[in-house]
Amino acid sequence: MKRIILCFLLICFLMTCFTFNPVMASAEEEVYLLIDRDNVYLYADSYKKPPLFILPTTYYVKVIESLDEYYYLVEYNGIQGLVKSSEVSSKTETNVHDPYYTSLNISAHISTHLYKRPSFADAEDSGIVAYGLSLTYLGKISGEKGTYGTSTWFAVLYSGSIYYIHSAMTENLDLLEKSISPHPNSLSSTPSEESSKTSEKKDPDSSSSVDIVRILLIVGMFVPIVIILVVLFRPKRKRSRRESREEEEDDY
Repeated sequence: MKRIILCFLLICFLMTCFTFNPVMASAEEEVYLLIDRDNVYLYADSYKKPPLFILPTTYYVKVIESLDEYYYLVEYNGIQGLVKSSEVSSKTETNVHDPYYTSLNISAHISTHLYKRPSFADAEDSGIVAYGLSLTYLGKISGEKGTYGTSTWFAVLYSGSIYYIHSAMTENLDLLEKSISPHPNSLSSTPSEESSKTSEKKDPDSSSSVDIVRILLIVGMFVPIVIILVVLFRPKRKRSRRESREEEEDDY
């Protein structure tokens, strides 16, 4: 009976170990890439499709996955897309405070609608009236000019989705002439501080070393378990005839 109870406890222990590993993996730090130059586009899912918008310079995108040597799957302000690895910084950073620009809301004119693409085509009208809504500015993109003097559209975030509004249909025409305020990191960091950053490009070697450590931990957990099982189920030593005879004499 004791052996059965111990086996049950060991099984519970093993299940706890295997369910603990994913928790460790989920606790890994978030990795960011710096947008350190102009005209870096965020693409929907392929460079063959029109870009979503131009990412603001000096801000960051969160790395979700390195797809290949050409593209990263990233997230900016809740919007996922692709960036070209050749257009972003080769260094990654962690623990970035306020990585996205969220300090500007676009104010739309009355009777203005949000569009699914930077185009005035009726099929692309979302049916959402933009006036009075809280529209977080994401970036700029060139689109259909229409009857206006500019082809610049603003990409905005509304209810977790990306929409577009022509710049001439907003109260934010000053954005056509000036850029948004730079990220605080670009103002506080000096060249020496930039060169001393310990964050570097994420490579497969770092992830493989983490996997090796996990394997060693699991092996270290199994060794004492195997020893305990061997001790529990070790067959009893057969008694010699002399010992049996002595026990019988003691009984008499």
